[in-house]
Amino acid sequence: MTMPTDKPSSPKTVLLVDDSAYWTDTIADGLRREGYVVSVLYDGLAAVERLRKAPPDILITDYFLANLDGGKLCQLAKLVPVTPQITTIILTGGADRKQSRVPSPFADAVIAKNATQIVFEDLRRALGQLRLSLPPDGDTREVIGHERLAPRVIASKLHGMKQYLDALHEGIGDAVIGVDLQLRVYFLNSVALGLFGLREEDALARPIDQVLGLAKDHPLVGSVRVALETGGTPRRPLTVELERFTLRVTVGGLKSPDGQTTAIVIARDISDLKAAEQARLAFEARMHEADKMASLGHLVAGISHEINNPLAAILLNLPALQDAFNEVTTVLGRLKVRPPSDLLDEVPRILAESLDATERIRVIVAEMRLLAHPKGGSGEPARVEDLVEGALALVSNEVRFKARVERDYGTTPLIVVDRTRLSQAFLNILLNAAQAIESGDPDGSWIHVEARAEKDGVAVVITNSGPPISPEALPRIFEPFFTTKPVGQGVGLGLSITYDTIRRHGGHIEAKSGPEEPTSFRIWLPLNTGLALATPGEASGVTLAPPYPAHILLVDDDPLVQNSIRRTLERHHDVVVVGSGSRALQILETEKFDIVLCDLIMPQMTGMQLFEAVKKRDPVQAKHFVFLTGGTSSPEARSFLLAVDNARAYKPLGADEIVRLIAKCLHQFEEDE
Repeated sequence: MTMPTDKPSSPKTVLLVDDSAYWTDTIADGLRREGYVVSVLYDGLAAVERLRKAPPDILITDYFLANLDGGKLCQLAKLVPVTPQITTIILTGGADRKQSRVPSPFADAVIAKNATQIVFEDLRRALGQLRLSLPPDGDTREVIGHERLAPRVIASKLHGMKQYLDALHEGIGDAVIGVDLQLRVYFLNSVALGLFGLREEDALARPIDQVLGLAKDHPLVGSVRVALETGGTPRRPLTVELERFTLRVTVGGLKSPDGQTTAIVIARDISDLKAAEQARLAFEARMHEADKMASLGHLVAGISHEINNPLAAILLNLPALQDAFNEVTTVLGRLKVRPPSDLLDEVPRILAESLDATERIRVIVAEMRLLAHPKGGSGEPARVEDLVEGALALVSNEVRFKARVERDYGTTPLIVVDRTRLSQAFLNILLNAAQAIESGDPDGSWIHVEARAEKDGVAVVITNSGPPISPEALPRIFEPFFTTKPVGQGVGLGLSITYDTIRRHGGHIEAKSGPEEPTSFRIWLPLNTGLALATPGEASGVTLAPPYPAHILLVDDDPLVQNSIRRTLERHHDVVVVGSGSRALQILETEKFDIVLCDLIMPQMTGMQLFEAVKKRDPVQAKHFVFLTGGTSSPEARSFLLAVDNARAYKPLGADEIVRLIAKCLHQFEEDE
């Protein structure tokens, strides 16, 4: 081989990259005799590392390399921040006399692989020309020496196949990453670069765990190892959670014709799909919770319905018993018989306390019903601090040996509230506060109660010095039947009833608790609670006298309710009692009544069926029906009550309530007629 005589003015470094030892040995020897300092590599990824660590003056590379094509290697060389830029030359066997240009925009020259002597002559000439002129512009390069080549069908097809594969990788829509046996990245498509926020020159030839920011023992890295070892595809895709997104990843092994194994990683961003799936699961959880709450509502309504009748009997009989005791005392006085004074004092007190306790049970049962079927209502003007003071008086025995009570009341406006239910709500919170504080240090423990006016409403804040509520329990404390108390110390209805009461007043309640923050409940009520101002007949403690003694038909299947209501009403009215709808229908065929006081749910013929039968025969009498209901969960009963205009009342009723109800209805019937 005749070697050129002109040598570079100063030693130039050359990086020669080709996976064929025949070509590298021949060209390297010739360049060294020309005075160049030559390094030889057989691997494109190794060349990338060399470009980073020790950039050469000249890069000479084969076009087709096992893991990185020469065009890409030239592109990376041009990105190396050195002055002047690295001169890049491609050697290719993929040209012929018909295909004189190849797509190599980052190569300063492209030389056809002829006989080694010819290649070296073309290389020497190209180096000389490149020293004298700027690199050519454009996306393709003229292949030096192509005219001496015979047509090469295979080489032409190789170029076409490479272009096709490049287009396929870019158009696939998923991130595609190629990994070699040393776990080095040798290929990334534009989707991968964008998804991971990478630059190609920074990612190529680096280990995949470093490129993706994964631990060396990450399952994805393990899947790549398996694919490289077996040349196959793992059974199922991986879901990879990264800081910014979630990926669905498939890893496959490929074997090249020369037996080299590589791995292909295909990754798809499924963050949106995961968010949608999480939203679906959250929706299903809410639906499950709604179903559970509906079931609880039915259970609560059923329980309250079963409790209502015996409770109604107690509520109605206790006042009767009080009246009877007073009458007995009066008679004994007339007879000049004096019972022991302690008996005279103790019996009325026992009866009053029993009536008060039963009234509280009635309120709780009513709240249980409202948890299942909330409704609006009426109320009375009140100031919240007065209701809080009343609740504090009721819990004074519970609190006095545990904590001191601190009050901070501002001037609050009158708002329309359901006094009984709102007082019960405050009572529930104060009881919880007292029970949370351990006994033994009443001076060091405290319950702070604050009431103040705010814009468009009033606020009550109840804070205690007890231990904090756990982070797990805090979000659930207003759920029905959720409790952290030991068995036998609560069923978990107090705070859920409180929540429902505040909500039905148009307000809201929130709880805060933490290691550095005392447990507090903040209640806000609007100036307009949405409750109608009760009429004098509805207001608690106001007696509305009936306009006349009425002829009343009581229809109820429960003897306890029959006797207690009859006993309460017969002092003012004529009461006929029947235990079934069918018997009531028979009586109504021949007799008129001022009021038909009818239970809604009864066996055989319900109150609804009785009403419809009477309405067809005597519409005027049907207007005088007044329905009693224990808050049944029957959809049929709820639909019926929504469809009719008749008065209705929820059991259990106190004696005063049923007397006021009858009086109000009689007055209304008089006005209508």
